Amino acid sequence: MPPPGRPLRLRPTSARRALIAVAAFTAATVAVLAPVTIPTPDGEASAAATTPTVIDSSSSEITYTGTWRTTRHADDRGGSVRFQFTAGSASMTFTGTSVAYLSRTTKSSGISTVSIDGQAVATVNGYSATTEHQKTAFSTTSLSNSTHTITITRTGKKDARSGGTNLIVDAFVVNAAASTSPAPAPAPAPIPAPPPITAVHRYADCPAATMTVSTADELMAATDQAQPGAVIRMAPGTYRGQIDVHANGTAANPIWVCGPRDAVVNVGSIQDNHGIQITNSSHLVIAGMTVTNGLKGISVIRSKNVTVADTRIDHIGYEGIHLRAFTTDSTVVGNTISNTGERDASYGEGIYIGTSENNWCAQTECRPDHTDGTLVLGNQISLSGAQPIEVKEGTSDGVIRDNVIDGANAMQDAQEWIKVKGNDWMIEGNRGANSPLHGYAVNGSVTGWGLRNTFSDNSGAVNADGYAFFIYEKGAPGSSNTDVSCSNSVTGAADGLSNIACTR
Repeated sequence: MPPPGRPLRLRPTSARRALIAVAAFTAATVAVLAPVTIPTPDGEASAAATTPTVIDSSSSEITYTGTWRTTRHADDRGGSVRFQFTAGSASMTFTGTSVAYLSRTTKSSGISTVSIDGQAVATVNGYSATTEHQKTAFSTTSLSNSTHTITITRTGKKDARSGGTNLIVDAFVVNAAASTSPAPAPAPAPIPAPPPITAVHRYADCPAATMTVSTADELMAATDQAQPGAVIRMAPGTYRGQIDVHANGTAANPIWVCGPRDAVVNVGSIQDNHGIQITNSSHLVIAGMTVTNGLKGISVIRSKNVTVADTRIDHIGYEGIHLRAFTTDSTVVGNTISNTGERDASYGEGIYIGTSENNWCAQTECRPDHTDGTLVLGNQISLSGAQPIEVKEGTSDGVIRDNVIDGANAMQDAQEWIKVKGNDWMIEGNRGANSPLHGYAVNGSVTGWGLRNTFSDNSGAVNADGYAFFIYEKGAPGSSNTDVSCSNSVTGAADGLSNIACTR
């Protein structure tokens, strides 16, 4: 039987951020993302046009500067793309009148510039709410029929909704007109630049209070009545019992609940109730306070665009922070989490995203728990009973970046710092120390999950007998399309870097 207050969750047997604020990005042209086409007059192929030539991202005709990596997907041109999240560019020289740049758009893609023959001609916003393959990020048909060079350059800037600044190249498509070619089609009219770019919400950004509370009842009443733009400030003191929050702000005017560290939510026992439970909420920021002595620390359920930032979570019966039940586009950033799993170590993840397949019928109407688009950024986790960070099957398109994990004297019911069972997660720039067996892991034990995850620039010292990166694939070797970059620098793993080959 599961312990009281917790549905049964079966488990396998043992076996960068600091995202920063950036200024608004203004440009003359922003490219429209659309299916790849090479325009011709009247929308039909001209007898004078030649067959377009596709130059795949893996081609030696493309010159890359900076550090680039490869990630694979069957829906990409040639089955893969090249990407980077540090400074650099991709250039190609060609002869023709038309060129198109194809990309994969994602929730962690940034803004790039397009130059032709050294002159900037467009700005590309690579963000999309769901991953899109073979998207035309830029195209032109107005070139002279001669030699040109197209260059795509990462700016390091991003759309406000994006979790990263990645630049992705899928392919270029070139068309050289014959000598009888008709006049080129006019270039598309400029499109307004994206809205100003903002950073992830943090406690230091909390606006001036519109109201102040000093008890749990006052806090819950304030959130129930809060309108978009409300800023609820917690006074120092102890807030007894579970805090239930239901509040809906807007993207332009989120609702804030801000508390200093000495505003302490104390449930009273690790046997029952959660410190803060957020349900059916949106555009809400919870930041700064301490949560202790509860069954769970902070739970987010059936919500969207919720941020949990800079809290202190300690002495918790199960998980420190848990996002589940179709919670989407939410952020867990800058939190300090320790001593989780004190009631039951097997449920003691520091940060837990999604729901186990075994609980889908009980929790999500027998459907995969699409808790998608989660950003897990810059958290510090220690003394967790289970994995410091675990993301479950059913989740997709998240980013785990710049977290610091210490597994010393902990992880009684875990074998790795970060375990990923979802799809299309990017795990970048994390640092770990001291693990019972492995450093980072993918578990593809559930059919259709544990696919296309990417690990790059992670570091740490495992100091144990396993791998730095252990990839469990249910199908044939390579079937998960996991990308473990050779840029990872994890040491102290007796079995080596990974049980699959790393990629450059």
